[in-house]
Amino acid sequence: MYHQPIAYLKKTALIISITFILAACHQSDINGKNYPTRTDSILDRANLLLSAGKIHPSLHFVDSAYRAFPEAGPADLWNKYNYLYKFYLNDQPDTTKCKAYIDSMILVLRGRESLYKTEYAHTLFAKGDLLMSEKKYTEAFGYYYNGRSYAQKNLDSCSLSAFTYQLAMVRYNQLQFREAIPYFKQTLKETNYCETGTNFTNRFMLPQNIMRMTGLSYAQLDQRDSSIYYYKRTLAFINRMESLFPQKKTDILIARGMIYGNLGGAYMWRNIDDKAEYYLTESIRINDQLGFNNTDAIGVRFTLAYLYIRASKLDSAARLIREIQNGLKIIRKPDMDEYWVNLYSIKRTYYDKVPNVDSAYYYQTKFFTYVDSLRKAQKDLRKADMEGAFKSTEQQYKLELLNRDDKLKTVYLLAIITFAIMAIIILLVIWGNLKRTNKANKQISEKNTHMQKALSALEQSQEDNTRMMRIVAHDLRNPIGAITSVASLMLEESEHSEDDRMMLELIKTSGQNSLELVSDLLQVHTRTEELKKEPVDLYQMLCYCIDLLNFKAETKGQQLILKALPVIIPLNREKMWRVVSNLITNAIKFSPSGSHITVQLWEKPQSVVITVQDHGIGIPMEMSSKIFDMFTEAKRLGTAGEQPFGLGLAISKQIVEAHGGKIWFDSMLGNGTTFYVELPQP
Repeated sequence: MYHQPIAYLKKTALIISITFILAACHQSDINGKNYPTRTDSILDRANLLLSAGKIHPSLHFVDSAYRAFPEAGPADLWNKYNYLYKFYLNDQPDTTKCKAYIDSMILVLRGRESLYKTEYAHTLFAKGDLLMSEKKYTEAFGYYYNGRSYAQKNLDSCSLSAFTYQLAMVRYNQLQFREAIPYFKQTLKETNYCETGTNFTNRFMLPQNIMRMTGLSYAQLDQRDSSIYYYKRTLAFINRMESLFPQKKTDILIARGMIYGNLGGAYMWRNIDDKAEYYLTESIRINDQLGFNNTDAIGVRFTLAYLYIRASKLDSAARLIREIQNGLKIIRKPDMDEYWVNLYSIKRTYYDKVPNVDSAYYYQTKFFTYVDSLRKAQKDLRKADMEGAFKSTEQQYKLELLNRDDKLKTVYLLAIITFAIMAIIILLVIWGNLKRTNKANKQISEKNTHMQKALSALEQSQEDNTRMMRIVAHDLRNPIGAITSVASLMLEESEHSEDDRMMLELIKTSGQNSLELVSDLLQVHTRTEELKKEPVDLYQMLCYCIDLLNFKAETKGQQLILKALPVIIPLNREKMWRVVSNLITNAIKFSPSGSHITVQLWEKPQSVVITVQDHGIGIPMEMSSKIFDMFTEAKRLGTAGEQPFGLGLAISKQIVEAHGGKIWFDSMLGNGTTFYVELPQP
């Protein structure tokens, strides 16, 4: 029975993975010396040449474009080497050159790994790809495991999707389609965390390709209804997104042509011939154009030829077979073996239908000879156990940790013995002076007793002071609130003079500031035993905070943006609301007018993370170690002259740590600040 060729699917996945890396690497251009727009333009053009089957022109184009690009930065050079290693891995296999370009990727990142975390993780995957090509599968999976583990620890969910996608493609190329599907679905889920914007790769190419590959995996498992569902979902996505990228008409047409071919094949296997012929014909019409995906058009012709043979349209089938043969003579690539297998299969089927027994037998013999050779070459890859290798690598890592612990314990034991000998000598010396020190010991004991009593008195005094402060702060709320309300009401009256209104504004502002200070004082010294926790939907709580603080942001022309999914964990709603409100209020206070503030929430395996990112004045280096102190001097006026009190972050730190979490920040002076709150999940 005829099988749809999958080599052109691997080629498409390769091009998508390259553009995936380009999109993910934009976040690493943090040293101000890279030119991502120019790099994207060069490699996008090279990818188009590849998709059109123009292998050597794509290589020459990259070389000449970079010769005219002497100012290329580390990320720009890394992307070039990444493209070339994939070229010599897949398009023109050359293990020596492939290894040389991976070494260049490592060299350009040396000393910069912390700045280019995404690129470093992809470099680990590149070493895995090289080992896969050398059939060293266990070693390759070890590098894949290390690359994904590094990405999970250092990258966000959006960037992590690139690595999940590559693991999905490993499973797909192993023909382990059932195992590939969860990886594709996880990739699609992770791309939902990517920021919306005008990036064509993140917004269009990646999601549609992941949905399409999921459909192809179901098709290979003969689950046609599921495959058609994902094909239609992909087509609806393409139609919905087309108007957003008018400058990318060719890429969008290529994508539509490919999904038409997949959908036509699915309808053919469902014996819905009219729909199958329509979609297959449209797919060939689109991708058979110059500069389009001509390799895909050849693959779709196989499916349409089989449909014509089944319908006894033998003249049309013969025409398509001739077109396939001519196309394969023009496009000579190392990954076209499966196309030749399918050509012998379709010719065998054609001559069996004519009938021409001798020709059918001849091509059947060639088919089985060729397919046996091809499957034998792929046998080891199919049997390779990626998940088992992952577990083995993890166990080996744990074993190394245990061995390291054993060595440390040996060192500690020797140290303890040494100290024990020294202690015995010291004890002998002390014993000789013991009688003379008895009196001194009694005096010390008495002093310790007095100090313990003094310490207990101080602790009691602190508790009394804290209790008194809270009582006073609580009792001050009503009169201060009344003063603020009266001032607000008087300001609504129009008969006051300008001087009176100015004084009333001053009273109102002072009252509001005092209320904020009182609220902060009521949160001081939060303890774990004082927390009353309940299940709280963090997404709803963040929405509530943003709704309440929108008026503050709008007065400065700012916009609050929320990116989150529903997550429920046990915590003290009121106190955690206070933490988030403090962070958003600070972001508003220290951000310029017209800027936007982004609040995000995402899950990690055993925790959740809330981030508040602004584009404000940033935190100077000399103040970064003091901002969480209770009585810090690290106070500055807001961008609109807002008055600081210095208690909000200290109180927030107490509350977060009382929940068993942690709070920290990243900041660059003049370029904004991001605060992180990580809370444990039960």
